[in-house]
Amino acid sequence: MCKALSSIRIVVPALPGDGPILAERIREAIEETGLRAFIRAEGYAFMHSELVGMLGLPHLRLALVGDRISMWVRDPHKLGLGPIGAEELYEGIMRAVEAAVSVIRDYCSEKGVEALIYVP
Repeated sequence: MCKALSSIRIVVPALPGDGPILAERIREAIEETGLRAFIRAEGYAFMHSELVGMLGLPHLRLALVGDRISMWVRDPHKLGLGPIGAEELYEGIMRAVEAAVSVIRDYCSEKGVEALIYVP
């Protein structure tokens, strides 16, 4: 499971002005899976609760730099080290990634852009 989480890489070169709008669509889709969005300087951290971040456990990140969106899993190697079950964290992250990828693919199809999506 750690290897699968560490392989997740998504980069979307959104069209000018679309980055913030796409990031919000992704946030909404991920929150529908049950993860909460916590604002970070570069974008969002998605996790079940702030405790996950405080303990340094794996969680999904989204960075918005200009109109480029990058997503990855932070600290995948720490899966199973905290009080929250490894399977629960893994399944939550994977559901969120699937939701994000769905939104991203729809955007790319609509706008004619290509995203780099590496998901197990």
